[in-house]
Amino acid sequence: MAFCAGVAHPRVYVTTGLIAALGPDALDAVLVHEATHARRRDPARRLAHRAFADVFFYLPVITCWSRRQIERAELHADQVAITHTGRGALAQALLATGSSTTSAPGAGFDGALDARIAQLLGDDPPRRPLSPWHWLLSLAGLITAVSLMMCLGQAAAAAL
Repeated sequence: MAFCAGVAHPRVYVTTGLIAALGPDALDAVLVHEATHARRRDPARRLAHRAFADVFFYLPVITCWSRRQIERAELHADQVAITHTGRGALAQALLATGSSTTSAPGAGFDGALDARIAQLLGDDPPRRPLSPWHWLLSLAGLITAVSLMMCLGQAAAAAL
């Protein structure tokens, strides 16, 4: 396992098991990928995106946006790794980290595995258009929230 953690001063962590399992090129790909997350302060961004989505839980569009931002960060870090180490090294690293028997398959990929594989193959990542249901549920959530705020405002004004 390898990951970047820390909000103020992100650091890269790599388990000894992964170091032992990877060849030098694949390990370089992992380190470049995670160092990109650290340099861009992606853990803080991820925290902000998820907090924003949690606060506005009643707007599914915001949750989808948050997931896409996280996916974009993964794709950007992969692109930097491809530029520095090549597609083969990153492919070996993804295969090694995604096929671990100690964790769920694709753990840590945040649902971006198909997009990451497409980019690795030189294809465009899959488009993920929002369904009308996302928009409809978000509109319903927004109307409900505004109505609730109006009711609370009227109740507060009446109490004065």
